Amino acid sequence: MKKLILLCAVLLGLVGILSACGSSAVVKTKGGDITNDDFYKELKNQAGNQVLQEMVYEKLLNSKYKVSNKEIDQKVNEVKKKFPSDDAFKQALQQSNLTESQFRDNVKQQLLLFKAQTDGVKVTDKEMKDYYNKNKDKLTEVKASHILVKDKKTADQIEQKLKKGEDFSKLAKKYSTDTATKNNGGDLGWFKKGEMDPSFEKAAFNLKVGQISDPVKTQYGYHIIKLTGKKDSFNALKSEVKQAVLQQKAKPAQEVLQNLVKKGDVKIQDKQFKDLFNQPQQAPMPGGTPQG
Repeated sequence: MKKLILLCAVLLGLVGILSACGSSAVVKTKGGDITNDDFYKELKNQAGNQVLQEMVYEKLLNSKYKVSNKEIDQKVNEVKKKFPSDDAFKQALQQSNLTESQFRDNVKQQLLLFKAQTDGVKVTDKEMKDYYNKNKDKLTEVKASHILVKDKKTADQIEQKLKKGEDFSKLAKKYSTDTATKNNGGDLGWFKKGEMDPSFEKAAFNLKVGQISDPVKTQYGYHIIKLTGKKDSFNALKSEVKQAVLQQKAKPAQEVLQNLVKKGDVKIQDKQFKDLFNQPQQAPMPGGTPQG
């Protein structure tokens, strides 16, 4: 369906060209030809309402709100860090039938919509501190590196090397079986509770920054974990807290989009779509966030 919608959107944008070559065959068969005109009409009938709605919303959002490449990069990186490697992220994109360019465009539209939903919404320091105090445990992030091996004996040997002062990063590159992280010294990046194996997570969150764990057993083998960073104070988490409070106070997406249409001087020229915004409406914006 995603490919159909994307193709229909392209064809809707090229209606003049299609009209000029409407009798040209897209496919020829013994049973008859399928012309450009036939193809366009079928796509228009099947997915035209949803695609046209999305295109109008995108035009109106882009005309009123702006999103920088830096903002898009930040959001894309937030998604990427949920995956163990760049290859895993790309594989998830393929499974979602998305190119990275299409994913970035989806992220841009989601950011634009969020700006519209929070336009004029104020967040006070008291609201942020209240939210932080109630949700500190789930907001806390840690950064860790690990060395993963198959058996306890090897893990114990590596633990002894570490106690003698050998470099964690070098040992990870030499011994770790985690091919996604070993070349980066075992660096796993930042994560919150609920994102890792429970046993791994419990050990990691109980460490102090710079401290190294005893071998920890999970379904993947034995891990030696080094905590390299922690964010748990209000100041360190202030931007995440503000974002969370904004999400709680954001206006409903459909309400925002309907208001944009009302104020956007939208004039439907094609009679087939004269009731486009008078009907129950589809999902407001294109989806496409691969799950890690």
